[in-house]
Amino acid sequence: MAERRTAAKLIRFHPAELARITARARACGRTPACFIRETALGAIPRPRHDAAADPLLCELARVGRRLDQLARLAQAGQDAALAQRVRAALDEHWTLVRRVIEDRRRGPVEVAR
Repeated sequence: MAERRTAAKLIRFHPAELARITARARACGRTPACFIRETALGAIPRPRHDAAADPLLCELARVGRRLDQLARLAQAGQDAALAQRVRAALDEHWTLVRRVIEDRRRGPVEVAR
């Protein structure tokens, strides 16, 4: 079991500073206290992922599962043409999912002003 932290140090922030720290901590999946401690000790916390993309990826996954189910039903029903069309839609869907994930890994795009 890890040794308990017993020493404390009060740090004062302006409300705007604390808001920025809290937002960055949440993006990294950390509490503000953990984020401050790790950063002060030399860690460079990285954001887990774009939180705004999560609902999009969940919805894309749901659509993909339904397309896969449709393809299986069409194949089981011996409707080869329908199965082929659904499989093509599923392939396009997974191409889009891979593009969204890759764009998310690259990070936000800088807009020239």
